[in-house]
Amino acid sequence: MNKLELLKNKLNSYGKLCVAFSGGVDSSFLLYVAYHVLGDNALAVLIDSPVLARRDKKEAVDWLEQLGVKYAVVEENPFDSPDFSQNSRMRCYFCKKNNYELILDVAKQYGINYVADGQNADDAQSEHRPGIRASKELGVVSPLNECGLTKEDIRFYSKQLQVSTWNKPANACLSSRVPYGFEITKERLAVIEAAEDVLRKRGMEGCRVRWHESIARIEAPRDYFDAILNTKEITQEIKALGFKYITLDLEGFRSGSMN
Repeated sequence: MNKLELLKNKLNSYGKLCVAFSGGVDSSFLLYVAYHVLGDNALAVLIDSPVLARRDKKEAVDWLEQLGVKYAVVEENPFDSPDFSQNSRMRCYFCKKNNYELILDVAKQYGINYVADGQNADDAQSEHRPGIRASKELGVVSPLNECGLTKEDIRFYSKQLQVSTWNKPANACLSSRVPYGFEITKERLAVIEAAEDVLRKRGMEGCRVRWHESIARIEAPRDYFDAILNTKEITQEIKALGFKYITLDLEGFRSGSMN
């Protein structure tokens, strides 16, 4: 039995399932399979907050509409928690715990006992995933990890099933662009989002703009280096957001570079 069949059997065993949906590759694949296994007994919950870029929210909702699955969008304000705003290395734990509590409440309203996250087998091996601690404490299940599905597996099966997100670049919430120890504010998140939109509107997906006070540090796939360096409007538009210096990180994009 391959990993996809294992996953289908696992999802079927839940009877009803609520998926913590972010719009990323992992949760999209999980939800797609869950919907095709469970039908109306599958529910997606998307947390909408200032750490989610508006473009990402629209793409996520559009995808849910196309899939036809039942879903709910829950508004959340992470700034209600000083533990989040202070931006310690446990920031993700506090944010995820609050989000999962909200999702669990929605699941109960629908009579669903299980909430699943998109944690995969690679995530489980990561040294810095405080959000996983929050999911374990609250009893959130991780069927992708339990069935041994790696990120490579998920992209492979997503492509095989014609899930449109199969080749979507990795993403993370906007707060991950702020170095630990610097306060996270709505204003800083808005500036980061606007700076990344300068790149995204030019078709440069999978880029990050890391906030370093007066410096914006662009992490981008190396294929975009020439375009970024030779498009003076990129520097001008990002500088107009309040940055004094715009830098291009020569190591390129890498997930978790600020950990």
